[in-house]
Amino acid sequence: MQRGFLFDRVAGLYDRVRPEYPERLVDSALADRTVRDVLEVGCGAGQLTAALVGRGLHVEAIEPGANLAAIARRRAPEARVRVARFEELEPSDSSFDAVFSATAFHWVDPRVGWAKAARILRPGGILALLSHVYVTDEQTRPSQEALRDLYGAPWQLRDEREIVAGAIVRTDNISAVWAWLENPAIEIEEAGRLFGEVRFESVPHRLDLDAAELVDLQRTTATHLDLGDAQRERVERGMVELVERLGGTFPLRQLAVLAVAERQ
Repeated sequence: MQRGFLFDRVAGLYDRVRPEYPERLVDSALADRTVRDVLEVGCGAGQLTAALVGRGLHVEAIEPGANLAAIARRRAPEARVRVARFEELEPSDSSFDAVFSATAFHWVDPRVGWAKAARILRPGGILALLSHVYVTDEQTRPSQEALRDLYGAPWQLRDEREIVAGAIVRTDNISAVWAWLENPAIEIEEAGRLFGEVRFESVPHRLDLDAAELVDLQRTTATHLDLGDAQRERVERGMVELVERLGGTFPLRQLAVLAVAERQ
């Protein structure tokens, strides 16, 4: 899934505008477990990497983008950060206590990723996935619909209750939970046999962005990076006009989410 390399083109901006992950979710993933050796898949600019090494963990992080990896090394110098794709990595079996991935595992080839994560985990090891998922409500739906129309994107606008309920009914298969949250193409039946029951948690995240902030954030998304130059200019002009019509701010609502499952 080569689209994961798109973000390296805007590594500095990605580092500046992408939100970090709530400390309580990181702590919850590690709660009541003995974790020392961690592999982080797709570390990006190192937001989660720094949180993990700050908890005294030995972290090996992989990131396909060289520019993002360089930022991660500066942010978390205690970690070992390598430029690589998870699909190409060949670590020893049962070599990690945990595999973490933040807003990245949905880019991994599902025919490889779920089985490899299980194989490299020690008995009782965990797969912990984090992300930020957009949500809507009565206040924000009109603005989100307008943004969706600018892109002509097939975005589903789901409220917090729908997202949480959908995740909970899928907790017998971590790939189904993550497919519901991120990318339907990554669900495979095998993952339900490789990992146990999923523990799902979420934390609401609210922002009100001015026009420049909204444009900068969207410039770090795959939807925006996939656009041609002319389309990108049109959409960015449209975002500025949209924020002006909204009175100067765009209401952004997200859920920071965590899904954790133990290797069977």
